[in-house]
Amino acid sequence: MKHLLVCMIAALGVIAFVPQVHAQTDYTPDSLTVLREKFNKPFPTVWKTIKKLLTERGCALEMEKQNFDEKTETYKGNIRSEACVLVSGEDSTRDVLLLYGKVPMIRGGVWVSGRVQYNFSIKDMPDKTVQVVLTAEVSGKEDFITHLVHFWNSNGILETKLMEDLKKALAATGEKK
Repeated sequence: MKHLLVCMIAALGVIAFVPQVHAQTDYTPDSLTVLREKFNKPFPTVWKTIKKLLTERGCALEMEKQNFDEKTETYKGNIRSEACVLVSGEDSTRDVLLLYGKVPMIRGGVWVSGRVQYNFSIKDMPDKTVQVVLTAEVSGKEDFITHLVHFWNSNGILETKLMEDLKKALAATGEKK
């Protein structure tokens, strides 16, 4: 009996000093989708078209930076959108987020919003084309267990759609380099 009492006290002591686990997560990030396309259009046309497409999607610009190299007479630059809202509300947020990437598994979690952030790298190439590199990151706010915004890689659907829209918009401009 004494032995059982000592074991129970020891077990309670161990349990009391074990750090609390706030959220159980089961998440392995997918690889980052990187889309690359070359366009036979002037750099300023590609730049303006990207900005227009982001604005049409309701995405504000977080950062835009371009440089002109006078020696090589080439442009290069980056455009990053702010986080664009994909979905909000508790009812279907997780279902929508699952369409666009591997959502972190948080047992008992309640997803209340989902967003995407686009990042473009635009560069004049030696062959007189303009290369556009596009990546995206999806994020969501979990508001029951962690109360945090979590980030993960997109599965490529959002970037592919945006790149297809860019191709169509640039084809419609009629300008050639």
